[in-house]
Order: sequence, then structure tokens, then C-alpha cells
Amino acid sequence: MNQLTVPVLTMSSRDIAELTDKEHKHVLRDCLTMFEELGLDPMGYAQNWTHPQNGQTYIEYLLPKDLVETLITGYSIKLRYQVIQRLHELENLIKPKVMLPQDLPTALRALADTHEQLQKAQFEREIAIKTKAHISDKKTATAMATASNAVQENQRLKDRIGQSKRNATVLAVERLTGQEYTWQALNKWCKAHGVKPQKVHDDRYGKVNTYPSQAWMDVYSVNLSALFGGV
Repeated sequence: MNQLTVPVLTMSSRDIAELTDKEHKHVLRDCLTMFEELGLDPMGYAQNWTHPQNGQTYIEYLLPKDLVETLITGYSIKLRYQVIQRLHELENLIKPKVMLPQDLPTALRALADTHEQLQKAQFEREIAIKTKAHISDKKTATAMATASNAVQENQRLKDRIGQSKRNATVLAVERLTGQEYTWQALNKWCKAHGVKPQKVHDDRYGKVNTYPSQAWMDVYSVNLSALFGGV
């Protein structure tokens, strides 16, 4: 006898960050703390997310409802409310399909319809997040709208420097790992080895340092090749 399964309600760590107006790296950190205390393997919940602007792939966690509720227990009442409201919206997409018809063909069609609705809702959510990320920096959006194709291409090349297997900024590594690092230790390594950190463009500070792969490995045991692949 074929066994039918109802779609599992889930929410990504990036969705939670968006709903609570938190930085995603901080939500990732909270997730790792929760996994450790519950004795869960983070890789069982990890999935890749591709940034719509730079094409880089980052890790996010896809959490079932019980872990979402566990994660936000320590958040403020307002933030918990926003996440729970979203969970209720997703639950309403599933509930009408829980009572399945008796005959198998009709039941399969019902489940297919439910999956399609969930996928559509998730897709619309991701589009909203990516759109907001794309225009969140009004200064950058204005500059990109008025710049020539040559200037835009040059800017994209600059953005790629500082997040490669050869060198990386502190922010680029923090975004990908969800961990926090201090630049002082990396700077000390560079001085000890006679290496001058390269300066790269940063929309917030103008210029920031980018540190070589060996510095990241020696100081923090971070492998840039593993993080950024062939970039």
C-alpha cells in the first residue's frame, strides 16, 4: 500500500533574519548554538543560497516548525510574533490538504497541488528578500542606475576582490561562515610576515583591508579555497 506524506512546514534562517530585521550571520550563530545544545548535526539542515548580485553561494539553514519556535524563544515578543504570523500563513497552505481523499489518484493530485502552493509561496518570499537586498543600499542603487556599462563592470570586478581563494576581507568571511573575526590578529600576522594587506572598495567605509589566504589559515584555520572555491 502506498504511503502518502503531507508537506513538512519549514522556514529558512534567511527568512527568519528578514522577518526579525536581524543580520543573517547572527541568526546563523543562534542556529549553531541551538544545534549544539540539542545535539543536532547542522549539516542536516544546511542548504545553499545564491546571492542575486554577486553570484556567490552562502549557507543557510532550513528549519522545521519546532526548531523555528525553539530558535525564537529568546527573541523579543515583537520578533517572535512576526515569525509566528508567517508560520501561520504557511500552515494555512497545508491544512486544507491534510484530509486526503480515499482514492489514490485524487489524493496524489491533492498533494501535488499542496506542494505547488508551498513552492510558489517560498519562491515569492525569496524574490521579496532578493529584491530588498538588491535595493537596500539606496546610494549604491542610485550609482548603479546612472553609471556607464564600463563603470558597472569595473565595480563588479572590485567587488570580487576581497572574497576569493587568494585573499578575503573580514566581512566576506563572516558572511559566509556566520562567525565573527577581528582584523587585529590578521594585521599582526601580515606585519610579522612582511605582507602589506591590499585595500579594496567598501560601500560603508570606503576602503577596507583584505588579508591573504595563509593569514586566514594560520590565525583562524579558515580555508579560503574551501569557502570560495575557484573564485
